[in-house]
Amino acid sequence: MQSFLDPEAPLVQIGDLNHVIYLAGIFVILFMLFKFRYQIKGNPKTAMLGILIFAIVQRIISGSYYILADEFTVTDSLPLHICRVVCYLIIFQYFAEQKWLDQIIFYFGLFAYASFIYPVGISPALHMLGLSFFMLHSLIIVYPLIRYFTKGFVPLLKGALQSTVLFVVYLTSMQLLNNAIGSNYFYTEERPFLHDLSEPVYFFLNMFGIGIGFVIVALLIHLVINYIKHKTEKPKNKKEKTLV
Repeated sequence: MQSFLDPEAPLVQIGDLNHVIYLAGIFVILFMLFKFRYQIKGNPKTAMLGILIFAIVQRIISGSYYILADEFTVTDSLPLHICRVVCYLIIFQYFAEQKWLDQIIFYFGLFAYASFIYPVGISPALHMLGLSFFMLHSLIIVYPLIRYFTKGFVPLLKGALQSTVLFVVYLTSMQLLNNAIGSNYFYTEERPFLHDLSEPVYFFLNMFGIGIGFVIVALLIHLVINYIKHKTEKPKNKKEKTLV
């Protein structure tokens, strides 16, 4: 039980067993999601209620750890970390049902993919924070897919631009908070890379780089959708010509 709550537990290293467990876990979840996509599509209210419950449970587990470990401070628990903000938005979206909010959730949620690929400051799988990490980031990755199955959600270029504007506001606010209280939101204080860059350069590199990244993702998704449409419509047109 001590290891499950141990605040000194060694962090995950890229390519180690815990990293492999996390990657395998998300692949299994995605496989099961696509396997049961028709059931999800046929029961949208149940699917969204499950998402809501899962998101709330995740927040409870995360908060409970910091209380049990006696580390419930703003600088340690970081309640406004971007993926946690996405979780709050998912909970809010259950009641709000705003199309633009799904766009923000998707683009802000891209950081969940990055966390699985390049884990920074992540606890091991058999740790309460590790469980919380896996639940949170899996939820963020799965959510847009469920919205696609149930609502026909598709990421848009407009959504990427909206997300870029909101991200600029978010990053600026977090930088000001870091300077004020010594927190490490968005890893601007304890950086995972680019240690030699000055603080202003690192800040603007994040700001513009991520905004450009959002747009690139939107364009790539648009290209893939058009390619799939072209491939599916071509056999259909050939079939119609043959019938004529």
